[in-house]
This record gives sequence, C-alpha cells and structure tokens, in this order.
Amino acid sequence: MSAHVRRRTAEDGVTLIELVVAMAVFSILLTLVVTMFASTARSVSDQQGAVDNSRMASTSMNEVTRIIRAGTEIPVHGTSINDPVFTYAGAEKLVVHSFIDAGTSVDPPPVKVEFSRNGANELVEKRWSAYHVHTTYWAFQTSSTYTRTIARSLLAPAASAPLFRYFDKNGTALTPAAGASLTVNQIRNIASVQVRMRVQADGSGRVAPVEIRNMVGLPNLGVARVQVTG
Repeated sequence: MSAHVRRRTAEDGVTLIELVVAMAVFSILLTLVVTMFASTARSVSDQQGAVDNSRMASTSMNEVTRIIRAGTEIPVHGTSINDPVFTYAGAEKLVVHSFIDAGTSVDPPPVKVEFSRNGANELVEKRWSAYHVHTTYWAFQTSSTYTRTIARSLLAPAASAPLFRYFDKNGTALTPAAGASLTVNQIRNIASVQVRMRVQADGSGRVAPVEIRNMVGLPNLGVARVQVTG
C-alpha cells in the first residue's frame, strides 16, 4: 500500500459526492412526507365536506318536513269553506299554514310559513304570526315576523329535480307552471309533498353532492287525503 494512503478520520468531513447523495436522499424523503401530509389533509377535508353536505341537507329537510306535516286548513268566518293548507305551491317555493308546537298552549295559534330558494341558491324560511279575529278565528300579520336561512349551497334549480313536488290522494302528480303556483283547485287536492334537498357545500369539486328526498303526508286533513299510492 502506498505511503500516501492514510486512514480517514472524523475530522476529514464529507466529500462532495457524499453531500450530493445525502441531499438527494433527503429531498426524496421530504417529498414523500409532504405528499403524505397533503394526501391526508385532502382526505380529511373531503370527509368534512361530505359531513357538511349531509348535515345541512338533513337539518333543512327535518325543518321543512316538520312544518309541512303539521299543515292545516284555516277556518274562515262566515263560510264553511276553509282556506287551504297551502297558499302557494310552486316548484321552488311553497307557503303553508301550519300548527306547530300545538301542545304547548290551550289556544295554540297557527303560523304561516314560506320556504323558498333565493338567488344565491339558499333555502330561506319566513314566518307570519297569527292573531284572533271574530273571537275564535285566525288571521295572519301582513309582514313576516321571522326570517332565517336554513340551507346554503343548494345545487342550481333544475326542472327535473325541483325542491317541491305535489301529489293528490291517488299519487297523481300536480305540476305547477314554470315559476308559478298550482291553482287553488289543485292546491285543495294536495295530499302529500315530495321534498328534495340537493346540497353541495364543498367548493373543491372533489366531494359528491348530497341528495335527500322525503314524501310528506298531511295527516291533519284526514285519511281520505293522505292515502298516497305513489
């Protein structure tokens, strides 16, 4: 062995080649860590988006269902013909008379409730309070007394997937004209309402929207009006 060859010691440091190799290995490990972190973060975000979609759809569906199920006709002073359950029944808007929380009062008042889609694709609930007329009859305030948004990020309206569909006691669909309500005669034949919530609260586009449908009967109108077959 040549006399110039000596044992390498710790004080000699690293060569350029060793430094380049170490940096390459570190770069690969860092890339793997960052990729795993990004993938995990995206997965968590997607799961949260799906949860948000489901929660918003189910919460708004529960509210709409509760109000419609308690829908009722309103007796009118001086006539045997009641005001119908609905005063407006359209594809993206309905207005209903309802007795909610009726068990909490000796003389519970009805409430008039509107559910409608606004221009921002939000589902908005409005309420009008009732007051007595002719001693035992009810009328409603002309201005709404309560407004809130119960669902955001609804999918854009589609003729094939309206918020509300209406059916008579035989399950026959009652279809309003575009942008309009059913006629009064059609409204008086409504036995059930199909509510369809289509929500996409996640803006990434990676999470599928949530759709919930529910067929809601009107038990306050009696058996003849709620035996829906469709």
